[in-house]
Amino acid sequence: MSGHSENHERVFERLNAACQHLFESWCESRSVVPLGYLLHSWPLPDKGHASVKRLADGLRELGRSNPDALGGRIWPILCELVSCIDEIVLYPRIYVQKAVADAPPVVRVLYGI
Repeated sequence: MSGHSENHERVFERLNAACQHLFESWCESRSVVPLGYLLHSWPLPDKGHASVKRLADGLRELGRSNPDALGGRIWPILCELVSCIDEIVLYPRIYVQKAVADAPPVVRVLYGI
């Protein structure tokens, strides 16, 4: 497994742990509306960009419609979650593995000089 793949896995582990913590906190406080937003997109069906973006969009909409749900003891969890989402959504290329591991390097060729 390459370094990028391992990092990718760690980011998803952190993301899922943060979502799990949100889930437990909102269950404990019986916060039905925030739970609805979270459960609309989590657990993630896969590790794809679209799934993570759907989670981010849902939490953003929750923040707009019910900003009090994201304050207090939820704030540090949300910060961790946003950090993970940023790593996945804003920088997806760092996780793309080489398609052909033994491909030769690209060489620049000058013609007609």
